[in-house]
Amino acid sequence: MTVKQLCRRLEAERIVPLTAAAWAAIANEFEQIERHDTLVAGDLLIVRTDAGLAAVEEPSSAERVVRLLDSADAAKAFVQQRLELYERMWDGCGCKVDYFG
Repeated sequence: MTVKQLCRRLEAERIVPLTAAAWAAIANEFEQIERHDTLVAGDLLIVRTDAGLAAVEEPSSAERVVRLLDSADAAKAFVQQRLELYERMWDGCGCKVDYFG
């Protein structure tokens, strides 16, 4: 997948699953705004794309999910919500992340 293809898919679908290898091949093309260690599921990234800000998550070592966010405020709220969820998971709550919801 190319950067342009990903941006087009983000605009159309909002949430795009990729293999880790596909993300690694294009990751350096995006400006990284934030990086957060989840302690449970790799790093949570906020990147700038031509479509807007996007979150990149690691559901597994082989998969990445890229989610288009509406604004900087939406990105901040998303990161806060996700980090709170990951902290509850770290504490053993049995919670699961819905990467596609």
